[in-house]
Amino acid sequence: MNIQHEFLSLMNSGGPIMWVIFFVACIAMALVIWEALRGQTLIKNARHDYHKLRSDNNYLPIANGSTSPVAQLLAATHWPEVQSKEDMAREFNIHLAEITPRVEGSLATIAILATLLPMLGLLGTVTGMINVFEVIALHGSGKPDEMADGISQALLTTASGLIIAIPVIFLHHLLSRRINVLMATTHQAIQLLLHRDITALKKAKHHANG
Repeated sequence: MNIQHEFLSLMNSGGPIMWVIFFVACIAMALVIWEALRGQTLIKNARHDYHKLRSDNNYLPIANGSTSPVAQLLAATHWPEVQSKEDMAREFNIHLAEITPRVEGSLATIAILATLLPMLGLLGTVTGMINVFEVIALHGSGKPDEMADGISQALLTTASGLIIAIPVIFLHHLLSRRINVLMATTHQAIQLLLHRDITALKKAKHHANG
């Protein structure tokens, strides 16, 4: 109960902007956790598919219920148009561009929120100093308590925005590196598929759909 009281006291000292920073921080951390869990699953599936493609010439990710990027790529490929390895490479490149944003997920949103947090802190600084100048305009320097409230709001929002933004930016960097690893593994798997027999691939894909 004491912790709750201190939390509410801190939030009220920071003014309305503190609550905005808090909610933005909650959204950012929820997205970070979601992307970390989703990325872990994708990387696990992608590595599994890559190693199976290397060791088993008959393995096809889409036929084994995989959700890796290469399985999504095979599912999106328009196989009736594939008559040669050049056609297959073209189809893979076209659909890889569609799949990549889905693989990246909410990374762009996390980056925007990480950029937004210090700006919200700066906005809190401006509003806090406006409150200080309003007190000075109305009462001069004879109301130190009210002036302190405005200064406190300015400092708290700035510090809060920076304190939260720094770990979000760092975590975004880690998630981006994991996506790069995932896409590198996907490109390796694609190279293995490009060396497969096209007729066998189309038959396996037809059998998977059937």
